[in-house]
Amino acid sequence: FIEIPPPDPSAPGIFRLAKSGELAGMLQQAGFADISDDEFLGDVRFPSADTYFSSLMDIAAPIQNLWTKLSPAQQKDARQRILDATEQYRKGSIVALPIAVRIITARKPT
Repeated sequence: FIEIPPPDPSAPGIFRLAKSGELAGMLQQAGFADISDDEFLGDVRFPSADTYFSSLMDIAAPIQNLWTKLSPAQQKDARQRILDATEQYRKGSIVALPIAVRIITARKPT
């Protein structure tokens, strides 16, 4: 497929502040108080692997950009690999992909 360079860890992106403590540290440096950084685990559910694939293509701009660089044959192969990999998360009639959600709260300095 395509060689993907590692992303710049400080560049904007959907996982930019996913690392535990990163946003909390920024808030602390900005003078915020009572900072809480909690992670919650769950599943994001899709009726099928195809639905997940469509959602992935709709919301993930970096993947959309890479996708356009693939030939039609590579796109077909990549799509099938994604669908196959997604099936390991099938739970009955749905696909339930594990997800971690980070919630950070803080108080504005007075």
